[in-house]
Amino acid sequence: MLLKQTKKIIAGVMVLWIAYIPFLIASEDSVEAVLEDYESPQKLFMNIPNAQEVENTQSQSNEAAKVNSSKTDSVQKTKMRPRDIATPVVPQWIYSTAIIETNFSDGSFKKGLGTLLQNGFYLTSSEVVYNGKIMPKAIYVKMQDDMTANLICVSKLQVKSVDLDAGLALLKVSQSVDDFCQLRPQTYYQDRIFKRYGIDVFASHRDIAPYTKVNYPYFDKMFVFVPQSMKIGRVATYYDFDKQKEQGYGFEISTDSYEEYTYGRAFYDDKGGFLGMMSRAGVGYVPVFIERDVVQDFLCNAQENGIIDDNNIKKSCQVLGENRKRFFTDMKGMANFY
Repeated sequence: MLLKQTKKIIAGVMVLWIAYIPFLIASEDSVEAVLEDYESPQKLFMNIPNAQEVENTQSQSNEAAKVNSSKTDSVQKTKMRPRDIATPVVPQWIYSTAIIETNFSDGSFKKGLGTLLQNGFYLTSSEVVYNGKIMPKAIYVKMQDDMTANLICVSKLQVKSVDLDAGLALLKVSQSVDDFCQLRPQTYYQDRIFKRYGIDVFASHRDIAPYTKVNYPYFDKMFVFVPQSMKIGRVATYYDFDKQKEQGYGFEISTDSYEEYTYGRAFYDDKGGFLGMMSRAGVGYVPVFIERDVVQDFLCNAQENGIIDDNNIKKSCQVLGENRKRFFTDMKGMANFY
C-alpha cells in the first residue's frame, strides 16, 4: 500500500516537471536568471529602519532645512537696493555732452548736440541755432550726469557768436531751469555739472592724422549717451584766396555715420582729449569733422573781438601763441553773427 502511494507521488512529480519544461524552453532565460530577482517574504522586512534610524534621519533633514533658511535670509539681507546700484563707468566727456533744442519765432524747431565748456559756455554747430533771418525764440539744454542716466533740462541759453564759415556757434547760460525747463534759481545739481564736466578744448594743438579712430557720444535706444567709435576719412579742404592755396579744416565723414544728432557731435581721443566737432562749414554742403584748430581759432576770435570776456579762453589763446592756426580769413568775417 505504501509502495503504491510512493509510486503515485513520484509519478505526479514527474508529470508536473514534464509540464513545466515547455515554459523553460520557451523562455530565453535560464532558471537561475528567472530566480535571480526573486526575494523571499522574509527579505522584504529585513531593510525596515528602526526607530533610532528614523529619528536620526529626521534630525539631519531639519539641520539641512535650517542651513538653507539661513542662506536665504543672508541673501535677502545683502540684497542690493536701487540706490546702491552704480551707474556704468563711461568716459567723463559723456557727461559734457548736451542736447540743444532751439525754438524759432516762426514756430520751427531744431535740435542737435552741444558740448559744455568751462564757465557756462556751450559749443555747438551753427546748424543747430541758425535759421536764416528767423531768430531763435528760446534755446534749452538737456544733460545727464553720473548721478542719474535720465536727461533733464538744465539751462536756458543765449547765442553769443555764430560763424557760418567755420560752422560753429557759441552759447552761454542765461537762466537756470528745472527738470521741465521752467525758470527757477540755480540748484546744486546744475552747479555740480558746470564745475565738473566743462571741456578744455585748448588742452592740445597737435595735428590729427586722416583715418584716425575717434570716439563720440551716441544716443542709444534707452535715451542715454554711450561711447562709440569710428574712423575719420580724408582731409576736407577749401581754397584760401589770401594764401593762394588749399587749406585743410577738417575731415570727411562716411554718410553711414549720419544720425539724428549729427550736428554738434564732439569727438575725442582714447585719453578723453577733444578733437573736433561735426558740422557743415560755409564752403561745404555736407557735414564734416571740424578739427579742434578751427574751434580754437573761433573762440579766440570771439575773445579778441570783445564778443565774450572770459579769462580762461583769454589765457588759453595767449598760451597758444604762434601755434594758433587761422581759418577762413579771406571771408573777412562776413558770415559771423553775434
